[in-house]
Amino acid sequence: MDRKRKPLILLMLSLCLNLFSTGQMDSPSEISRLPNEIEPFSFTDSRGVSRVFQEYPRKVVSLGPNMTETIFALDRGDLLIGRTDFCDFPEEVSLIPSVGNLIEPNMETIVNLDPDLIIASTHVSLEVLEKLESFGIPTVMIYGEENFDGMKSVISGCATLLNAEEEGTALLQDISTRLEAVGQRVSQMRYHPSCYYALGFGDGGDWTAGGSTFINELLSLAGGKNIAADQSGWSYSKELLVSKQPEIIILNRGLKKEFLSLPVYDGLKASLNDRVFEIDENILVRQGPRQITALEELTLIMESALDQP
Repeated sequence: MDRKRKPLILLMLSLCLNLFSTGQMDSPSEISRLPNEIEPFSFTDSRGVSRVFQEYPRKVVSLGPNMTETIFALDRGDLLIGRTDFCDFPEEVSLIPSVGNLIEPNMETIVNLDPDLIIASTHVSLEVLEKLESFGIPTVMIYGEENFDGMKSVISGCATLLNAEEEGTALLQDISTRLEAVGQRVSQMRYHPSCYYALGFGDGGDWTAGGSTFINELLSLAGGKNIAADQSGWSYSKELLVSKQPEIIILNRGLKKEFLSLPVYDGLKASLNDRVFEIDENILVRQGPRQITALEELTLIMESALDQP
């Protein structure tokens, strides 16, 4: 029906009805992200490369699981037209075409998708980014320091690029509120249990989160005392593990049975006292909004030690 032929009052009434009905008109969030008639803005990425944007992107390729999770957390998943094989959260990301892996993404696939922005994580090489830019595709790399502030800067950067500053502010506020709640719980712990994150074990050597890692910060914020906090990097020794006998051992999901089946590990006090726990590695190591969930789960694990006599 041609609404231009209707009297003005009927036209206004119709528009009002559409605004309050579902499926008849773009939602306010969709309207607010339309890129027309915006002020051009400059964005400097984590490489120090500055780029001026004349409009907000409508077609985005994510090169990084943490980037994909952040984009969805900002309610901008509808902008994604491509992602990597490693992008597996949230579930609906499986409906988005994959452009391959992080190390060697499929250039032809990316070019054919015709994105107006590529957002890459730190795992993507500068060589790959330069090649993508040679095709005329705007590309930015976003990462932060290995701490909570770094995670927040990733969220803020994505929010700026995707016209999601309001959503970004709300997300960061939620994270801050949950972080404060964890702090209150930790302050009420009668003591802080010693702990160890077994990133790797067995014939491949023992690997954990040393004092310079973000995981060490998470363990501390959760109320634990990381026995490897005095070490730098990720390498550890079985002798130190046996000597320090952590009260709690944390493994990546699916590895507990194997860990407890191996000599030495099966005789650790944490193993004998049923204080070996599993956690989803992705929420722990991906620099994105789910790291606050990892902190909450770690806090629950630390609190479990308080049940011991």
